[in-house]
Amino acid sequence: PVLTKNKFIVNKLRFWSRMRTMALSVLLLGAIVASSSAKLSLGTLTEFGHKPVELSAIGEALLAELSPTVHAANRTLLVTDTTSFHMFATNRTEPCHYHPGETLQRVLHGGGQFYVPYSHAVPQAVGDSFFIPRGLAHSFDGQLHGPSLVLVRWTPPYHDPYVIPTTGCIFD
Repeated sequence: PVLTKNKFIVNKLRFWSRMRTMALSVLLLGAIVASSSAKLSLGTLTEFGHKPVELSAIGEALLAELSPTVHAANRTLLVTDTTSFHMFATNRTEPCHYHPGETLQRVLHGGGQFYVPYSHAVPQAVGDSFFIPRGLAHSFDGQLHGPSLVLVRWTPPYHDPYVIPTTGCIFD
């Protein structure tokens, strides 16, 4: 009986997750159509002791680099002794990979979903953040609602190799 109840709860959570994904898709599609000709307004990135980085122009430049043959573009925004900040534009699904440090990602424009090894896809709308502990497999699909822009914080800072291919992501 407990196992049956747990299966019921898991199935119910999956159902509501899918419903949330569909609702977000409809809302984001409307937002993209409404704002497709508008300039981006992404604010600034400010790190204590550093000059603020204006994000809108960088985001527009990155989106302009995308094409049918260019599926990702990025810029390093700020690097400290312990952390690096990057902006990525993408219109693709990344291969499953992991990083040797912690990742904090925030969706600035567009939206998508994370593929992870522990559940079905995790939807990400504008303003959503996703924390990925060191060494855990993941993949971001940034093409669901048009191209996406994400702000990424890596701790420790980026170094080669930082994106390490792996398996385990559930692509559903």
